[in-house]
Amino acid sequence: MSFLKKSMLALAGLTLSLAATAASDTGVAVDKSKIGARPVLPDFTVGMCDDAAPTLVHLKDNLYRHTNGKGLAVHSGIVMITDEGALVVDAGATCAAEWLNKEINERFKVPVKYVVVTHAHADHMAGTDVFQRAGATVVANQRALEPIIGEKLPYAVPDKVFDKDMSITLGGEKVELHHVAPSHSDSMTMVLFPRQKALQCTDVCQHKTMPYNDFLDFYYPGWIDTLDWVVAQDVDIIDIGHYTPATKADQVALRNYMVDLHQQVLDLTRRGQTWDQLYRNVKFSPEVQEWTNFSNMKTLNVLGMHRWVTNHRRGMW
Repeated sequence: MSFLKKSMLALAGLTLSLAATAASDTGVAVDKSKIGARPVLPDFTVGMCDDAAPTLVHLKDNLYRHTNGKGLAVHSGIVMITDEGALVVDAGATCAAEWLNKEINERFKVPVKYVVVTHAHADHMAGTDVFQRAGATVVANQRALEPIIGEKLPYAVPDKVFDKDMSITLGGEKVELHHVAPSHSDSMTMVLFPRQKALQCTDVCQHKTMPYNDFLDFYYPGWIDTLDWVVAQDVDIIDIGHYTPATKADQVALRNYMVDLHQQVLDLTRRGQTWDQLYRNVKFSPEVQEWTNFSNMKTLNVLGMHRWVTNHRRGMW
């Protein structure tokens, strides 16, 4: 075999090898020409890093966990590092994103290639524009587009979106994105790292912590469906976007709490109890009473579930 032929075969093999590991995804590109310039609100995260410096700590294998904020206000997300680049889940604050982008560049000598948005709430969207300007592809569920634009969020309009499922290949690693059902919000994305047996389940999952406030713009049936999906996954680490990472057992306990709360509120409503009567008669298990932020969130949780029940039962009319 001639030297030229050998060289051509070697080059072809290298090309195939590079193609096998090149970053790719199954998302749908967003046509931003249809969006154009848009009005935005002020960034509410300005100065947020003054009280607590952002961090990036090892989680397992090539996964890390970034945080910003402190105490009950901490925000977090998984970061995957590969030779080809990094994938970041959420950002948490503009100042945190600026720090994290620089930290990944300097510490691991790779760029951030992808940023996955777990849902279109401002506290998790914040900072995505920092990564986008630096060249990263921002990905979200397609249901995130409307609130980002309609609510004038001053953060990145996603570059790629998906409906139910999407995959990202980066540095030989495969990451799966799943929209199981509307739950904490209707734009939720579960981020699964199959090889590492890790999952980002922001705000839907909890770690012996009460769901936030009055459940906000939640969907009760989909939340239960999503927890069932989480428990069925082969994972041993679940980052919940706040507080500390959780386990599947924590999600079983959360599911039990939400189903019980829903049933109590439904039963009391059907008995004709007014709100003033109802919230005083909801019972909480000793286990739930020990959860973080129970005293602050218990009545708000009842309020949110009462709103859901009131809006979704028909009775005789």
